Amino acid sequence: MRNAPSPFTSKPESNAPVWLQELVYMPKRQRTIDLVHQSVDALRKDKQRVSLAAVAAKSKELDPEHRGISESAILDNQEARAYYEQHRSWRGSSRKRAKPLAVASSTSPEAIKPGRDEQRVHQRYMRMGKEALIERLITAERMLAEQRERWLTQQDEALTWRLRAEAAEARLKESGNM
Repeated sequence: MRNAPSPFTSKPESNAPVWLQELVYMPKRQRTIDLVHQSVDALRKDKQRVSLAAVAAKSKELDPEHRGISESAILDNQEARAYYEQHRSWRGSSRKRAKPLAVASSTSPEAIKPGRDEQRVHQRYMRMGKEALIERLITAERMLAEQRERWLTQQDEALTWRLRAEAAEARLKESGNM
């Protein structure tokens, strides 16, 4: 099974020759990481807000000859992004970012395919609001209970017919042997 690529690392150079990766891309990646560390540390030392814009601006101050690093370079570099996110000032709550999905909550559990992409389902559920998730869970539990009741009824009927068939066979054997 192949691992999914990280959502914040774009590597157009992955098809590049090894020498190009070692001589160009690796040093650029490392330079970004180093500048993010220096910029974040400098901002924290000065008790300034750590944001993407502030890190990019501070990197331009620290590295004027190379014009610093861009916000997208921070976000595209996995290590740099992790360090930035660890120290950023802004702490968003998942509640504010969660977007209720009315479409997903109206999907009936009957239409669920067995081979669905569970990672996408997980992401969709993470975006749903608490109320929508509760409604979906109650609906799923109700449908499961109804399905179980139907199954038990069918099993009961099947057993009744089997017992009748066995009794009829027994009577036929008795009447045929006499």
